[in-house]
Amino acid sequence: MNHNQDELDDTVIALARFGYEVRLGANLAQSHHIAGQSRPDVVLLNALAACEGGVEFDLLEHLQDEDDPIPVILLVDSLSTLTEARKMKVPFRDFILKPSSPAEVLQRVDLAVETRARIRELQSRARQLESQVSVDFKTGLTSELYMKQIMGLEWKRAQRHQNPLSLLLIDVDNFKHVNDSTEYAFGDQVLRRVADALKGNIRETDFAARFGGDEFCILLPQTSPAEAVQTALRIRQRVSGMSVSDASYHRQVTVSIGVDSYDGRQASSVDQLRRNANRALQEAKRRGKNQVWLFSGAELSYGEPAEQIADAAD
Repeated sequence: MNHNQDELDDTVIALARFGYEVRLGANLAQSHHIAGQSRPDVVLLNALAACEGGVEFDLLEHLQDEDDPIPVILLVDSLSTLTEARKMKVPFRDFILKPSSPAEVLQRVDLAVETRARIRELQSRARQLESQVSVDFKTGLTSELYMKQIMGLEWKRAQRHQNPLSLLLIDVDNFKHVNDSTEYAFGDQVLRRVADALKGNIRETDFAARFGGDEFCILLPQTSPAEAVQTALRIRQRVSGMSVSDASYHRQVTVSIGVDSYDGRQASSVDQLRRNANRALQEAKRRGKNQVWLFSGAELSYGEPAEQIADAAD
């Protein structure tokens, strides 16, 4: 991203000679276009205005992914520029003082690529280890893999005894914006607070788990649709009154919840239960978020919002 439009032809040639595919953005619009076409392995930024809240830093921050960070190498005129660069929400960054030699740039790019590969390998190993344990390390809830085993067992038990079984899928509203506008550590704090709200509003016989980034699920054995909706409404109310703060950030949190229930008799599957709950969840989000919706038919005939269904059950 040569937004300052310095002479970098020798650097581009050197990188290409050593096997790198180089895409050059001479201005912000070109860089946006290139980033939209493919995900870069490394970004070399010769910024026009390197400052916190600037459009260049904002573009780079939005390119980041918690599981796959993109290294950024800054070309700077002086070390004073680094004061602003340190505020950039990029997990790995480096700098080169101008004027820079192609050999130095090549060495720094090689190092960035190797570092990114090591980070991805470590994260892959962490995910493998996480899948082997029964507890999600971020929230203390049941892990996704273990929850799937529990769902299979509880499904068989519900079928055998013809007992109802309900599933809640819970999504933190606008969680991507939380991560994009704060730091990942703050996002983790939001997840932990939501997890605490889930644990505080279910029975000892229920199961709560984290499914992926910002999605949770709760399995409710021997629970009718109306009872499941009541549980979902308690959770939604508990979370909607919650705010998460630290020294730097403050956010109000809400959740959307989709519910589906097995009645103990109708033939189905645990996978279908999850798909139906997910369809109800998507309806809750489509209708404005911070809502509870109950799946009530194969044709997505949701009927009334879950609040009205719960009121009718009362």
